[in-house]
Amino acid sequence: MKKQLKAICLVCAMLMLFNIVAFADDAPRQADLSERTSWEKNAEVNDKYAPRVTVLDNGVRVQKTPFNKHALDTQAGDVESKTVTSWNNYFLDADNRGCTACHTIEDALEKMESYHGIIYMGYNSEQGLQNCFGCHSFYDNRMRDAIHTLHKRNATFNLMGGSCESCHYINRLEDGSIEYQRWDYVKYDVLYGLEDVPAEEMNTSFTWNQTEITPHENMFFKSVKSNPETWITDDSQTTEEAFNNWTITFSGELDNGGTFTLKELIDKYGTETRLMKAHCTVNGPGQAMIFQAEITGIPLREIVKDLGLHEDVTMVNPIGADGYCYTIGLEQMLKEDALLAVGMNGDTIYADQGWPVAFWCNEMSAGNFTKQLAELSFESSGASWDFYGDFTDATTGLQFDKPNAGVLNAYEGQIFEYGQPVHLEGYADAWNEPIVKLEFSFDHGATWQEFDIEDANTTQWVYWNLDINEVPCRGSYLMQVRATSQMADGGLRTNDVPYQITNYMFNVQ
Repeated sequence: MKKQLKAICLVCAMLMLFNIVAFADDAPRQADLSERTSWEKNAEVNDKYAPRVTVLDNGVRVQKTPFNKHALDTQAGDVESKTVTSWNNYFLDADNRGCTACHTIEDALEKMESYHGIIYMGYNSEQGLQNCFGCHSFYDNRMRDAIHTLHKRNATFNLMGGSCESCHYINRLEDGSIEYQRWDYVKYDVLYGLEDVPAEEMNTSFTWNQTEITPHENMFFKSVKSNPETWITDDSQTTEEAFNNWTITFSGELDNGGTFTLKELIDKYGTETRLMKAHCTVNGPGQAMIFQAEITGIPLREIVKDLGLHEDVTMVNPIGADGYCYTIGLEQMLKEDALLAVGMNGDTIYADQGWPVAFWCNEMSAGNFTKQLAELSFESSGASWDFYGDFTDATTGLQFDKPNAGVLNAYEGQIFEYGQPVHLEGYADAWNEPIVKLEFSFDHGATWQEFDIEDANTTQWVYWNLDINEVPCRGSYLMQVRATSQMADGGLRTNDVPYQITNYMFNVQ
């Protein structure tokens, strides 16, 4: 037995010696690897995976992913050279994640095989998935099922190596379960490199007004439901003769209905001009589906006096030439002083805004603004669809975007010059609730700069200007905007619930 044990030990010793010799023979491989230092390897990675910079047609430079110039591990010694500062792209692949990393929302909807209404943005704001949840909060079919299936069978998405993480961030919860979060909603919580600056250290100047007018090119618009070949979106397609001869029919439960030309209505009832906002109910947090214009229109309150409405009439159906209609309560229509809008900013109403006539109301969502109005039907029954922004996110169950605020004059990720003020402009609005306060944070909501908004009315937006007079250093910054509105009962409503806060990232280089 002892002899066998000695033999086994001898064999083990020989094997160990063989392994040592083998590793000794591999020594040159170790030497070869050491020729590229950790500094050089990381420098190559940082260069290869640096955040993408895009130069737009107007010359503006945009970088949507922060560049992390800080150490990920402060205990690593010479961290400035050893740390992989392109973590955001090397490990998180941030430039290739999110809904608009591969396409715009508009392009994706245009290329769908089935019909889908498309909203085209006007201001310098890229449309995001935040705008999808307003409508999809009340449809029976679940949007996530459609989105997942469309991507799974899309050849381009598969060719690009698309996966669940192209759209989601996989988060492990405290109980150990996995949650697939929307990347666009949580990216600023997981990306490195954002400079956090306490409110008292950010040098800013703030002003606001309610009279800012949107130029035509910055107005959003939504496609009508007819075939694109029939759309009137080009002002060159409009003529004075066609404008004068356009007809509107007044029908339903009334004594004095009929069909009248626009010229007849204008000659009989005249027009009024007022400053009015157009804000879509499905406008997602921080999105730009809003504008303000000087509207000239025929007052419906005067027309209604002559229609001989039956006493039990409670509903109004503004019907467009394409069949579009959101039923509105008669009482609400009169309260909000509806106009048959025929002029905009001193011109006839623009083609993409519903030429030659559109239905407009104070305070209401622009979703109620029927374009190319062809008929007004008055009924004693029906469900009212007058909207004041009271939508919720079907996934979270939280108030969707009331109040809402956003940046209008700059692109997400825009690069500003270091040493120069960063000038930002935007809006705040809550449909039928007045805005009473605006707040800005530059440290992920830890501290806020507060600005009171006094005596704001609800028929116009709050338009704000913020100048960041001096930023502390070159880098990437996240500005969060929080608006507060006053409800009818005197209570306050603030957009500070998860996924509702307005996030805007910009770079200073």
